[in-house]
This record gives sequence, C-alpha cells and structure tokens, in this order.
Amino acid sequence: MSGGLQVIPAPESGVLVIHLLGRCNLHCQHCYTDSTPWRETSLPIDVVLRSLDDAKYLGVRTVHLTGGEPFLYADLPAVLSYAAEARPFHLAVSTNGTLVGRAEANRLKASHTAAQVSIDGDEAYHDSFRGLAGAFRAATKGIQELVAAGVPVTVVATICQNNLASVPWLAGWAADLGAECLSVQPLQHVGRGAKIAQKQLSQQQICELFMQVSDLGHAYRPRGFRFQLAYRSRSHMQEHPCSAYVCNGARCHRGVTKEIKTLVVKEDGTVLPEVATLNPRFALGNAREAPLHELVKRYFASGYEDFRGLCQAVYSDVICSSDSPIVPWDEILSERSWTYSAHRTPAFDPVFAIVR
Repeated sequence: MSGGLQVIPAPESGVLVIHLLGRCNLHCQHCYTDSTPWRETSLPIDVVLRSLDDAKYLGVRTVHLTGGEPFLYADLPAVLSYAAEARPFHLAVSTNGTLVGRAEANRLKASHTAAQVSIDGDEAYHDSFRGLAGAFRAATKGIQELVAAGVPVTVVATICQNNLASVPWLAGWAADLGAECLSVQPLQHVGRGAKIAQKQLSQQQICELFMQVSDLGHAYRPRGFRFQLAYRSRSHMQEHPCSAYVCNGARCHRGVTKEIKTLVVKEDGTVLPEVATLNPRFALGNAREAPLHELVKRYFASGYEDFRGLCQAVYSDVICSSDSPIVPWDEILSERSWTYSAHRTPAFDPVFAIVR
C-alpha cells in the first residue's frame, strides 16, 4: 500500500517472541500479559539462550524480546551479547522506555538491536494510562538516548476511545523525536484490556483510524517516517488465508500446506503458536522441559489439529461471513480460543499444514 502505511500481514518469515519475565515497573490499564511490579515469574537464561540457538534451525528471521519490562531482566546484557555473536535473525526489544539510559541505549546499538517503545499520548494521558507519574518524561528521555546512540526506534501506541484524537499529535511527536515509525494498535479485549473493553474502538472508528493513518503516511512520507496499523485487510485475508494461519495447500500463493509463522515463549516457559494471549490449551509444550525444535516436532505429530480446527472455525465465522474491511484477527482468534469447542465442524475447511 502506498503512502507509507503498512497493514501488517502475518510475516512470511519465522518470528520468535520471547517473554523474558512477568515483572514490569508500570501497571498499565490494558496490559495484555497482566504484568505487574510484583510478578516474579521469569525465564532462566539457559532457556532463553537455547531458544535463540533453536531460532536458526526453525527458520526464524526476527526475534522480539519482551516482558513484562525487558530492562528488569537481570541477564538481558548477557542475552544481547549472546545474540550478537552469531545470529541469522533481526533482533528487537519491546520496552516502556522508562529504564533506558545511555548505557542501555549503547548496549542495544552494540548488539544491533532495534527498540519498540510504548507511548500512548501526551504526558497526562500516558502517565494515567500506564499507571505511573513521570512515565512519559522517563520514556521520552529513553527514546532520546536510543536515537542518539543510533538505535532504530518504533513508537507503539495503544489507541482507544480516550486517545483516538491524539494520533496526529503522536505522529508529529515521534517523528520530531527521531523515531522511524509509529505503530498504531487499537485496544484489544484481552488481559487487563478486557476490564476497559468499553473503551474499545467501534468498527466505524477502526475504519476511520485506518484512513487517518493512511493520510498521515502520505503526509510524512517525504520525511521517511513510516506507519503501521496492527489490523489486517479482510480482502488480503480472503485472497491469502495463510495470513490467518489457514493455508490452502496447493492453492497457497507460496505452495505451503502447513506452517506456524510465530512461536511465542511465555515467561513461565509455555510455548504458543502465533498469538501470545491464546488459550494455553493450544500450547506446544514448555521450553523449560524441551528445546523448541523438539516441541514443534511433537506438536506436528499430535496436538496441532486442535489449533487447526480453531483457526478454521474462526476464519469461517469472521472472514467468510463478515463484510468489515479491517479485521483484528489475532484479537478475535485469542478471544475465541477460550470458548472454542473442538466438536464444532466449520463450514470452511481448507487444507492445513506446517513448515518443517
């Protein structure tokens, strides 16, 4: 799509998301992983490093380190150094930015790691939404340090009823600060986000947001500033069901019959396919107990059919029956995963399979 706007499809290459820990220094109203300052669950470093080793065998091209707040993970410097030694993947850290100083920024630069920093509006709104006075100023300073060090920065904004009008301001603020991209993510009905579900955007507002971000993409294109919208085009999903994890086998545009595009390792070791907030009944297993490549192999042998049925059923309901041009696919799939009955026979039954 022209104008600098990217409606994010499911990635064509493998993605590994590692939740290093459950602890965070903020208490955000919407946190999808229910992170808090007092959660102590974290991945042992040997599990993290083993997962990074597995990445190259699983065809992973992008690794995201997240949390909780990754800069509270005591072994983060060691993880970054290990990943920088010899890796075939792009590395990024998702952070609230409040704990990033010059040393942290330089460490990311030295390990060739990009940063995604969460900012949701001006100082008053951001501090209220994130649950800590001073969070906006600290994150702003963190972004400045990252930009000064030469670290690519994407500002990630969660948009709901309360800050919908702030998107143009956020774009100008992020671009002026030296960020490279603004990623707009409408509020989801998962985690603590379910408690403020009344603040979610309506379908009409989502479509209006899409057009607004598209217009901003055109306006900021000369500055090289990019935009992403974390929803998907229904027409694209109809043409390419694999973007909804529903491959068409021989009819797939890549000739793929089976695949999992994203592996998510949670802070307790649970490994999920595609979506971090998916019901753990669909898990591949636990990374504390076996390496990722072994878990994937076992999952393909037994266990994948349940996930396959979920995707087929939701695709039939949402993509085949809805006329909305923009679809919050991962959010819908996550929500349905908690109520899905495996005994249901979907009306749409494509051929499924997995990239080995």
